[in-house]
Amino acid sequence: MTDTSFSFDFDDSPRPAFETLSDPSGVLVYDSIQNVRFELYTETDVTLDLVDVDEVPFPVSAATTFSATTITIPKLLSVYARNCDFELIFSWSDNVGRQLSADNVPYLQLEHGAINLYLGVNGPVAVSSDGPNTVIELESETTVTLGARSVHKRPAGTITVPDDIDATMRAVSLLGSALKTTSPERSFPTLRGHPPIIERGDAFSVTGGISSPNMGVKLVLPPSREYVYPATSLAYYLGADVVSGTSPRLVTDGIEHPLDEPADYETTVGKVLQHVFFLDCLTRTEGLYDTKLHERQQVERSLDIDFAGLYDTPLAERLREYLTYPFETLQPHIPEWPLTTDVIPTPENVEFLPFVADDLSLVRCPESPRKRPPQSSPAVIGNFCRSSATEPNGAVEKQRIVEPKPVETIDHAWVGDGYPLGSNKVTIGSRRRHIDRTTPENSEIQVRVVCNDEKMAAEGTVKELYGFRKLVEYDVDIKYDRTTDELRDLIASPIDFLHYIGHVDHDGIQCTDGILDTRTIEDVGVRTFLLNACRSYKQGAELIEKGSRVGVVTLSDVSNPAATKVGRTLTRLLNVGYPFRSALAIARKRTLSGYQYITIGDGGTELCQSISGMCSYGTVTRSTTGSYLFEFRSYSTRYCPPGTLGSIHLDAADCKYLTPGVFDTFELTADELDRFFELESMPVEYDGDLYWSDDISARDLD
Repeated sequence: MTDTSFSFDFDDSPRPAFETLSDPSGVLVYDSIQNVRFELYTETDVTLDLVDVDEVPFPVSAATTFSATTITIPKLLSVYARNCDFELIFSWSDNVGRQLSADNVPYLQLEHGAINLYLGVNGPVAVSSDGPNTVIELESETTVTLGARSVHKRPAGTITVPDDIDATMRAVSLLGSALKTTSPERSFPTLRGHPPIIERGDAFSVTGGISSPNMGVKLVLPPSREYVYPATSLAYYLGADVVSGTSPRLVTDGIEHPLDEPADYETTVGKVLQHVFFLDCLTRTEGLYDTKLHERQQVERSLDIDFAGLYDTPLAERLREYLTYPFETLQPHIPEWPLTTDVIPTPENVEFLPFVADDLSLVRCPESPRKRPPQSSPAVIGNFCRSSATEPNGAVEKQRIVEPKPVETIDHAWVGDGYPLGSNKVTIGSRRRHIDRTTPENSEIQVRVVCNDEKMAAEGTVKELYGFRKLVEYDVDIKYDRTTDELRDLIASPIDFLHYIGHVDHDGIQCTDGILDTRTIEDVGVRTFLLNACRSYKQGAELIEKGSRVGVVTLSDVSNPAATKVGRTLTRLLNVGYPFRSALAIARKRTLSGYQYITIGDGGTELCQSISGMCSYGTVTRSTTGSYLFEFRSYSTRYCPPGTLGSIHLDAADCKYLTPGVFDTFELTADELDRFFELESMPVEYDGDLYWSDDISARDLD
């Protein structure tokens, strides 16, 4: 039988806080680590009484009580009514198009990717929608228990490894110890803990009570980093023991599945990960989440799969059964995989493996990355650029710009020397800063825009693009003509985002009284940044090395019009919750020189949460009948990693979807499209141009 028990440890978890609201009355749930705010409105003012989480029957790290008759949530989300055994009574979303109710509901689970929320109600409940709001009605005034759990994950311990490959294989075998269940529900991100940290040292050791998960699965691999590193995510997800052998293969329950046929090894390993993970997502619909899933409906048209039987099958036997279904039949229905990471197979890069596994990233080990000098874009001709001096002779040859091979995933990351063209260069320090985050002193998102050239003042209007979001508090300020001391002090301050507009050359960042070289800065407090200037990658790399988490920089000259377009597009995408890496991937397509921009540091970082928890992107075309064909795509975030359930609030969408990737294409009338645009600000592509849903209507697309 499938083990559906879950293991949670909240001793070291960040604890969300609760505050009362007025005008309107209600409760604010705030996760300061993740910069997540969630509001529930009540008919009258409430009084909060904190309660011991040990007395709460659901897995939370903070809880409070208040009295209410009606609870209104200012967004549309799914609500699961559950009994005391966690069995589903009903599930509601606005797609059902009606009210759902039950007489005896112990508690409700609210589906919001950015934070885990539960309501203890113990009585009759009715759930419905009112425009863009979710409404929960109780029979009479009730003492409601509100529980919250942060989605922020911290590793349970540390594995120290010497540089020999056997130690690395032992370490990778322990990554699966972070899984909270062996059931198909492990495909839910909240049931996949962060793998233990790996550090290099003189001898192998383990702290934090980490032990082998003993799943009955082995990955037999040749003892070399070129084989072990690409198998990291698969080993983590399967809880597999990684052992030495002559030919790569997966061994479980009496079968051996080759990992180098019919495609190359790295491709095959990636396909097996997607294969098993996808079928877990489909099989789990037979368990605690009885969900009408779009992808399951599509697969069942091609394959006769007994999902109920699979759900009740032990892990090793279930894995064996999964692998009997052809990947080629499943592949058209598997959501787009979010990330491929190129990892240069060196001993020092072993420390990245826990983060690669946490991302469930596909992994490649480039043998010799292609190098190319940075090139100015064609748009530079006839336009002034954002550099104030010419690079010294020979500088281009010394700059190591690498050109990664194309990937089939949404995003790409690079681990190793060099600066990857059109990609994300990741550093170990930036990834560790994410898990080491502490509660900030200020709950507002602090944004500082610095414009040090009056000719670029047009981009300074980005100040207006921050802070228009509900449920997100911004502190935005713009400064012109900063001196070196003023910019140094700003970089040292604990602000969330620095948007620099001006000139950068080989000596540093241009200020009114000279050049500020970030190599001379000792204290870096700014969390994220955009250095929107020519050849800013060296200066940005110093900021990442000294404390920043992520930044956007350029590899070559960029023209001012192109830089302005990238800067404004990036700003709006960050403001609606896009991760830096994905935001830049979209923004760079808006101009010919966009490929010169790269993300450096932890590209999965978000400036704030999106309203729905996932990031959305729409593409509109006109049908021959005059209606609108609307393709809806979701992007992965830290709140909505692979395995998250997503929904789209359209009458034509009567099921859930797996994120990320394209959900479907819907045929809509003008009124239906306009109503959808009113729900949330999102980028919308039409006829090759990018618009924003809150700036346009269907009439504008005629």
